[in-house]
Amino acid sequence: MTTIREKYLEKIKEDFEVLSTIVLQQMELVITATHDNKDGELYTKIEHNEVIIDGLEIKIRDEVINSIVLYCPRASDCRKIMSYHDMTAYLERIGDLLLNIADFLREVELQDSLYASFHPTILLQLETVKKMTQNAIFAFTCEDENLAKEIIRTDDLVDNNHKEIIHRIPLHFVGKTIKDQNMLDALSLSGMSYNIERIGDNATNIAEAAIYLMEGKNAKHIHNN
Repeated sequence: MTTIREKYLEKIKEDFEVLSTIVLQQMELVITATHDNKDGELYTKIEHNEVIIDGLEIKIRDEVINSIVLYCPRASDCRKIMSYHDMTAYLERIGDLLLNIADFLREVELQDSLYASFHPTILLQLETVKKMTQNAIFAFTCEDENLAKEIIRTDDLVDNNHKEIIHRIPLHFVGKTIKDQNMLDALSLSGMSYNIERIGDNATNIAEAAIYLMEGKNAKHIHNN
């Protein structure tokens, strides 16, 4: 027979799964916006999803606190509950970063040679962090330690690509007259790349939390092992 405590823990899990689904949907919408930043309906969906993400983060946080206060979970359950709490915070941050990227996309001229030049790289970065986030969630829910460690190693690739983008942007304007829109595009691309890199960091944090859940130890710097 399922106890009230077990039902409460199951509710946290269910809400976390909904949050995960919405965040991944948000990534798809932002990826779509890299191809068409004039679709008002698309941005309405992005803004609506952000409201849902924020609401779920608050809901899960309250459920975590109540589960600890009301049911005094045993050590193994408590570690899992706190892992849900931490990963919910990371997913909410990913939601914020995706909204930032969408806001930067509003400002760029998609047909400009600068954006056109960097679009394949930005798209690759977004697809990479999307896969990292998907796999990090899977590693947690299925307790796949090897997958979690692979995600942590992948973060180095995202970091290096971000550094390359920041290095390449000024080189694009060598010997050229810089217009106001060029400067806005350059700043927007730099902002997008930074926020994508931060999504990779948060996906890595989720993977580290998954390893902590499985092993009970800090997984920081595991890529050096």
